[in-house]
Amino acid sequence: MKINIAIFIFSLLIVKQALLGQTNFSAQQLTDDLLFYKSKLEQYHPNLYLYNSREKVNTFFDQLIRSTNKPLNEAEFYQKITLTSNIVKDGHSLILPSNSFIENHNSNGKFLPLQVGINNKHLYVKMNCTPSILLEDGTIINSINGISSQEIIKELSERQVRDGNNISYSTWILDNYFREYYSYIFGHPEVFDISYTVNNVNHNIRIPALYKDSIYQYRQNNYPNISQPDAQAKGVYLEYDSSKNIAILTIKDFHTEVLKNEYNQDFRKEIKSIFQNILSNNSKFLIIDLRNNQGGDVKNGVILLSFLIDKPFQIVEEYNRVKNGVIVRCEGPSFGYHKPGQNLFKGQVYVLVNGGSFSNSAIVSSCLKEHTNAIFVGTETGGNPNVLAGYAKEFILPNTKIRVEIPTKQFIMTSLKKNDGYGLKPNYEIDNSIQDNIQHNDRQIKYVMKLIEERTKGVN
Repeated sequence: MKINIAIFIFSLLIVKQALLGQTNFSAQQLTDDLLFYKSKLEQYHPNLYLYNSREKVNTFFDQLIRSTNKPLNEAEFYQKITLTSNIVKDGHSLILPSNSFIENHNSNGKFLPLQVGINNKHLYVKMNCTPSILLEDGTIINSINGISSQEIIKELSERQVRDGNNISYSTWILDNYFREYYSYIFGHPEVFDISYTVNNVNHNIRIPALYKDSIYQYRQNNYPNISQPDAQAKGVYLEYDSSKNIAILTIKDFHTEVLKNEYNQDFRKEIKSIFQNILSNNSKFLIIDLRNNQGGDVKNGVILLSFLIDKPFQIVEEYNRVKNGVIVRCEGPSFGYHKPGQNLFKGQVYVLVNGGSFSNSAIVSSCLKEHTNAIFVGTETGGNPNVLAGYAKEFILPNTKIRVEIPTKQFIMTSLKKNDGYGLKPNYEIDNSIQDNIQHNDRQIKYVMKLIEERTKGVN
């Protein structure tokens, strides 16, 4: 009997070890992984010294290595290595846990059973993925397990990717994937003590952690209309107002493979058909919705722009890469001048953007801003409109097996002189409130409709 109990306790310890971070790695192994990562950044990353000098980058890594002076498990080391995002400042430089960590994380880990969002530097409840509705959607969260919401946002944000000094993309990522990134940094507690405020009165509630399959099931039970997949969903689609004077083109993704595999759509065919439709209806205004579009193939951006720009245009002015430690010119996708298409839209274009408008969405937005009188509404794009990096190579760190993606090509859309480290800022900065998000009230598109109404009345 004693032997069986001992085996049972030992088995629990193994499960706990697997869940909490696997085996420990020596300080030397962790140092070797950091040096490996740094060497690959130096070898391939064309924007490594775009926002910080070589000296500052070297000093940062030296300090990080000195602080890694004791054995750590993968989760603990991940918390350290992701701090490099705040010095590299590149949205395509991803650092991902090892495949084994993710497998254990998803299979054995318990998570916060709330869908949590970020708005105006506050955490709030988006959805209750629990057996019953414990907190009203929209409730402001003051702290989780004794750590203030502001401190949680700070800890997560400084480890998140971004283009330059712009944190709109990192905020967008956390707003959409808070549960995952919270667990990477703060682990898998069995319960969550949450402090929140209602009618200026502070309250506390204790919510047990749940496995992911339970979280998904409760979410579906509590929000059946939102959780059910739409079999008719499209990645690129056109809508009209009642008069058909206003056309609304939504582009969720520029990735050819995503559009093909998830939506059964061909970008070129869809866009060609859409603009034929717009012109046949004599629409005077076109709203292009690029919100939450994280980019994709540059060639698809060219296809879209060929219906909107009335003269030959360049979407990317210059491509560069690192060769023997020096930035040199190189070839890149859709380089050179592109001709306008035949079915050119000549009315007024409005573009909706936000922090999720990243990579190719920012490239397209940049080109529209440079070559047209398009009006932008929303919030700052997550992607940089002047320079970014892409064509990432994936590496696996030799000891921890953490995966890193390092861009190999620099895209200059306008000029490095124009780069201030921020995204494209809209002509009209309009953000949704927490209640707008909860009630699915699209304040941004309503604002565009108001602009168009004023324009048609001759106010603008």
